[in-house]
Amino acid sequence: MSQDRAPAPPPQMAAALGGLVYGLYLLTTGTPEQPQGMLVSWVSQVSGGPPLIQVAVRRNRPLLPVLLERGALAVNLLPSGDMDLARALARPAAQRFDQVELSQGGLGLPILATGPGAICCGILSSQRPGDHELILAEPKEAVWRGGAVLSTDELDHAYLGLS
Repeated sequence: MSQDRAPAPPPQMAAALGGLVYGLYLLTTGTPEQPQGMLVSWVSQVSGGPPLIQVAVRRNRPLLPVLLERGALAVNLLPSGDMDLARALARPAAQRFDQVELSQGGLGLPILATGPGAICCGILSSQRPGDHELILAEPKEAVWRGGAVLSTDELDHAYLGLS
């Protein structure tokens, strides 16, 4: 079986997996002048001491080699209910940051200038257990402005890792 295209799970499994609730985040790297990023939902804190975050990025994403080369990423928390921002950030890469205000966060990373906040991380390692790369990252700096975070409960579909 090819790692590029996984078969769709049976309907009951798809529904159950779709019931797992995640946040919807903007993963960024680069600089505020030359930002790169994509929306992700498979993000989780996996250690408290030290704090560590794991992010899953499908291996066919053009951003993956850029992230690994840069060695740093920012997890931007999107504001709950802001579907206009989520749609803007889902545009093709060349237009993704049109009319989206960014500022410089920790490690020189681009972060959203508004919204609940962002976590800037150094990448420690990555693994390829399946069709996604699991990136283990250590938070170095954070911005917290407060407010509820957009979750997959608010979306009309759940990401099941099939695209």
